[in-house]
Amino acid sequence: MNDTVGHGSKPAHSRWAALAPALESRNFRLFWFAQLISTIGTSLHVAAEGYLIYDITDSTFWLGAVGFIALLPVLPISLVGGVLIDRLPRRKLIIITQSLLAVQALVFGLLAIFGRLELWNLLLLYFIFGAILAIDNPARRAFLVNLVSEDQLANAVALNATLFNFASVVGFALAGLLIATVGAGSTMIINAITYAFPILALLAIRVPNISQDAERGKIGVAMAEGFTTLFKQPAVLIVITIMAVVGGLAYPALFGLMPAYAKDVMQTDSVGLGILLAATALGSVLGTVVTARVGIRHRGRNLIVAALFLPLLVIVFAWAPSFWSACLALVGGGILLLVVQSLAITLVQVNIADRVRGRVMSIYSILHAGADTGSNLVVGTLAGPLGLPFALSVGGGVALTYAVVVMLFFGAIRKLD
Repeated sequence: MNDTVGHGSKPAHSRWAALAPALESRNFRLFWFAQLISTIGTSLHVAAEGYLIYDITDSTFWLGAVGFIALLPVLPISLVGGVLIDRLPRRKLIIITQSLLAVQALVFGLLAIFGRLELWNLLLLYFIFGAILAIDNPARRAFLVNLVSEDQLANAVALNATLFNFASVVGFALAGLLIATVGAGSTMIINAITYAFPILALLAIRVPNISQDAERGKIGVAMAEGFTTLFKQPAVLIVITIMAVVGGLAYPALFGLMPAYAKDVMQTDSVGLGILLAATALGSVLGTVVTARVGIRHRGRNLIVAALFLPLLVIVFAWAPSFWSACLALVGGGILLLVVQSLAITLVQVNIADRVRGRVMSIYSILHAGADTGSNLVVGTLAGPLGLPFALSVGGGVALTYAVVVMLFFGAIRKLD
């Protein structure tokens, strides 16, 4: 990591210092604001995809299974991608992945607009989407250290979580209205256009185009180094699994199966779906305030506390008696999910070396994506014979059990900071 080149250092009384230290970096500001616009577009896309999937199949199984298709290329591509992230200039690599994501969104939208979207090409597009994200997600996480100084890193991680969730508030709130007015296909086209902002920002960012890992050994040996790094730091590995298990099993309730919940449980339309998704995202934005208070000290202990209460709110949401009580539970769930996400990724980032960061972030992405899509598939399948509220409760129960096990048997987590 270069702590001097292109960081845009400013005096402590800078206007950005009062808002967030990481925003003092010119490079990070460019990246952050551009990603904000793009993530709003991605939220539109996610809502439109879920709407189209359920509209085409009318099946909770496919609503969960389609996400599993995107997981298939993640394992092989992420492991190789982690090596590429450490060996190639990260800025150039992200420009390529963001451009490919724009093309994928454009094709998806055009097929929907012209009525050519069917289950087979929908599955193919999801596979391509997963393949690109297998490199893009860990690359963007690893790239943070090239944009800020070491003492700004924790704040940059928190701001990235804030970005995602604030953009989700705006994107999901707009999604229902856009789907109802211009259609799901056009909503996806809007997302494709928003990718122009991070691409232009990346072109304007000034960082050295160098690799982080000077060693050029065999690919297999390099991939294995990411795993050995985590095995030598078991507390960090458990932190990643907390995010995967607890966060992953909360995902079907807070995002993945929301179209089915809105239609079948709450019996509402696309506008209601947008409100439910926005409630989760609003909670996540509020969660950044909580994270600012609990994310400075005792991070490991606070992570466990949040991991215990998040599954409980998932169960409360599953059996909410009314639309607005469901929204209230989603706000609380969004708060706790943000706290779990921010504390987990910060603990991982501050405890690993930069030369293996891409590989560790790839492993993090594999477990994260696998948990999200896998739990979506399982809960979506259970929802058929058992009903969605009961299926969501099963997921919440498993997550709660895992959090209790970590609390009782992995005391080293509580000592991480």
